[in-house]
Amino acid sequence: MQQNAIEDILNYFALEGSLKSATPYGNGHINDTYKVVTETADGERNYILQRINHAVFRKPRLVMENIERCLAHVSAKLDQFPGVRTMNVVQTKEGRNCVRTFDGKWWRVYDFLDGLDSYDEVSDPDIVFEAARGFAQFQNMVADLPLPRLHETIPYFHHTPMRYATLEEAIYMDVRTRVHEVGAEIDFVRSRKHLVAHLLNRFLNGQIPERITHNDTKINNALFDPKTKQCVAVVDLDTVMPGLALYDFGDMCRTTCNPAPEDEQDLMKVKFDLRMFEAAVTGYLDTAHFLVPAEIEELPFSAWLLPFMVGIRFLTDYIQGDVYFKTHYPKQNLDRCRTQFRMVELIEGCKEEMQAIVQRSAKATGRY
Repeated sequence: MQQNAIEDILNYFALEGSLKSATPYGNGHINDTYKVVTETADGERNYILQRINHAVFRKPRLVMENIERCLAHVSAKLDQFPGVRTMNVVQTKEGRNCVRTFDGKWWRVYDFLDGLDSYDEVSDPDIVFEAARGFAQFQNMVADLPLPRLHETIPYFHHTPMRYATLEEAIYMDVRTRVHEVGAEIDFVRSRKHLVAHLLNRFLNGQIPERITHNDTKINNALFDPKTKQCVAVVDLDTVMPGLALYDFGDMCRTTCNPAPEDEQDLMKVKFDLRMFEAAVTGYLDTAHFLVPAEIEELPFSAWLLPFMVGIRFLTDYIQGDVYFKTHYPKQNLDRCRTQFRMVELIEGCKEEMQAIVQRSAKATGRY
């Protein structure tokens, strides 16, 4: 995007100083993100400018309403949680939290959280432990958010039966004539169809409660103090909405227990590291005091479910013609799918060890 176009967008917002630079930032699959630097009388100020992908988030104002409600609730509690930092939404000059430009695109600005570290990949169990604590802390802080219920900004986001149904529809339609390429992947999913509704059934039976969840607990959405190595902030709140806490835990394991990139083509490099899983379990149980026994019991299953579900999403997108996730080369979504399904296979081979880790950690934290 050209600098003058970015400057035109920034002119809508009540920023301090004059624009010095705006450069692409991060590697997210959905939104376009820029780090913005301005010059002020007191030095430089840093901001994050984001285009909200309204093909994914069809009601951007509801997304921003959820975010502002959660941030206000968390900010009011910061005195109770020393060291925790939170984002701040920069208002437009008209006092709004986002703007729709003449070309129909939606934009927002945050203050940049300076001086914190993030990780796209992680090999240190201590970092995983801290990330798990950080996401659990966020869930703790929003657990008592007053009614009304948050908006479901992407309906059925982690609804695995719906994801499965969407895949079957994509297979039937085959709009890009790709189904013949992915027979093995389709068989892989169909052979596990009986498991897709397991957590939802326990929720519908009243055994697992609904909570406010982050729903995108990738390791790079946790920010760390470089000195203490503690997770002090959680970002990317677009998908904060009602859900199951287990979805957050499972997605965190999906992105921390495998050292290989999400689109790794050599599946021999894909692993499921039980050390990382134990760090995630220990960190999560250390802080997620709200969990009921059924949620603790299902921690290993959630670590299986999320790569399975995300693999279904990548497979569906590939069959449909790569219309949802950003891709940088042909068949990247298929590579992503295969990496997820390889993780599923590896998890299936160590279920007993995972259950033992959860039981041991739960006893150590007094949960059993």
